Amino acid sequence: MDGWESPLSRRRLLAATAAGAAAIAGCGGTNARNERAAARKSMGYVRVVNEDATDHTVHVMAEREEEVAFWSSYDLGRATSASSPLPVEGPWVDDGGAYTLYFRLDDGEEWTTFDTASTDSDCYGLEVRIEDDGLGLWTEQQPAVCRTETTTE
Repeated sequence: MDGWESPLSRRRLLAATAAGAAAIAGCGGTNARNERAAARKSMGYVRVVNEDATDHTVHVMAEREEEVAFWSSYDLGRATSASSPLPVEGPWVDDGGAYTLYFRLDDGEEWTTFDTASTDSDCYGLEVRIEDDGLGLWTEQQPAVCRTETTTE
């Protein structure tokens, strides 16, 4: 040796390394929240409602695994006291999995987007509200329709 001795013995170094490895165990894996089973429902409901004093058209598109799975347009009359949300019956009703949903108002160029795969909750309810200042997206985490779903094993 060159006369320099380390105060850290080999045994202490190994113990510290083992303790450090145990402390970070599981940190290098994937995000379990976003590993949703393909059959699991990610959308409890999607609905649209016009709360504006003029007629509007809202366009709804859904992608699953980078493929268009649904695209439809809804003509909504001006708001009245009897206006209620209109359900959008897309593939998420019967087919679970992650979806990216896009919403566009009238002939606009911008789409409002919601991606179920990059969120913290397993299941959402979405309501698109058209108001005098444009389109808004309201979300509900774990709506009742998600909690009452039964699974078979």
